[in-house]
Amino acid sequence: MFKRGTPVTLTIHSEEDEQRQLAVTVEVSEDHVKKAMRQAARRLAKEVRIPGFRKGKAPYHVIVNRVGEDYLRGEAIEDLAQPSFEEALEELDVIPYAQPVLEHVDPSPLVLKFTVPLEPVVELDEAYRELRKEIEPVEITDEAVAEALEQVRVRHQEIEPVERAIEAGDLVSLSGKGVVVVPAASSDEEGEEEKEETAVAEPTEEPLFDEEQVELLMDEDVLFPNTPFVENLIGLSAGEEKSFTFLFPEDFEEEELAGKEAKFDVTILDVKNRILPELDDELAQQEGVFETLAEMRESLAETLKSQAEIEAKNELIDDMMDDLLEKVEIIYPPAAVESEIDNMVDRMKQQIDRSGWLWDDYLKIQGLNEESVRDNFREDAEKALARRLVLRQFIIDEKLTVEAEDVDVRVEERLVDFGDNEDLRNSMRQYYSSGYGLDILSSEILMDKVADRALAIYAGEAPDLAELEAAAKAADEEE
Repeated sequence: MFKRGTPVTLTIHSEEDEQRQLAVTVEVSEDHVKKAMRQAARRLAKEVRIPGFRKGKAPYHVIVNRVGEDYLRGEAIEDLAQPSFEEALEELDVIPYAQPVLEHVDPSPLVLKFTVPLEPVVELDEAYRELRKEIEPVEITDEAVAEALEQVRVRHQEIEPVERAIEAGDLVSLSGKGVVVVPAASSDEEGEEEKEETAVAEPTEEPLFDEEQVELLMDEDVLFPNTPFVENLIGLSAGEEKSFTFLFPEDFEEEELAGKEAKFDVTILDVKNRILPELDDELAQQEGVFETLAEMRESLAETLKSQAEIEAKNELIDDMMDDLLEKVEIIYPPAAVESEIDNMVDRMKQQIDRSGWLWDDYLKIQGLNEESVRDNFREDAEKALARRLVLRQFIIDEKLTVEAEDVDVRVEERLVDFGDNEDLRNSMRQYYSSGYGLDILSSEILMDKVADRALAIYAGEAPDLAELEAAAKAADEEE
């Protein structure tokens, strides 16, 4: 919409609304419009062939007669819009938060009306500093380490076909179908017209699986846990068929199945026995980096602790953000939410594209359109936007920054994993020194500082805000 042009002299009026939008009215003098029309005419004279004149040599009045004064005025307005808008923003000292919109144009006299989304306003109540919460230290249980060791055994297991009945722990190939019975809607949920048309509502069946061959581990803690599914298969042999039903528990982890009846018709294709290796030094050596079982156990424990600390850090940040959202006032322009939705829709389109579907075909099959997809994302977009704005304000208020020495320390920690390989160490140093690598590392460091500060606040040990302000001011003066 905005094209060519140079700065012009304007009359500018602006007014902010309650949604952080600035209504900007720009009036351009008729002298500037006339000048822009003549510039547009000179440009058109080079593009349009006019009998009796060489290209670019037709006088202004001939161009006006050829294309019309309204057309020339339209070209002039198109040329003036962008520089007028830019000059207005510079005069108002405004940086748009999202893409501004040209809402209306009065051609004569030329008046341009823009809507400019402004930076959101986030006001955190300092009372959040009084939040207190007991945070449990990260501990790794012996059971968790034992489970990790068991996974190592599974990775090195041997599988052998057997001609016997199914036992717990076997791998079983089967074919068949499974459905869940969905009760009909109760009469209270039906309209009067439906009740008159339907005397008896029939339940429906929705598929759980329909497979010609699928391999399943006979582990009742994994396969439809807390149901008799595995129990119904134990004792069957290859070639045998069985039909059975059961009710999912009311507290089943998948809520859409809880309390519903399931029906299965299966045929056993084959049975395989799993042979797990002994948990010893030889198994540790098969992993490739350990000499003894003790070394592998210690490494697994450290890995589990590191993972648990990352999860605990993320949970801590989530808890703090939840608490802050109760103590904040946020005002943002509607365009901010629309931008958030744009990102969500783009990610969805990428996922659909990777799955091999065309976007339009997917929408048609799902009975959706672009507008309904955006509406479906709106609530989540509003929550995500608010959360991100609150996090940003928390970082600002708490004076959290990432310094060069923070990055240097983190890089050296990462390089420990590369031993004495200087070529690889230098390559990683270069990767983390700029661009994407530096951005990722800086973001990680900053979020660690957010988690540390949240922990300090919850424990009542956070540094005084006034002292933080003074330290930040002193650092700025030194620079």
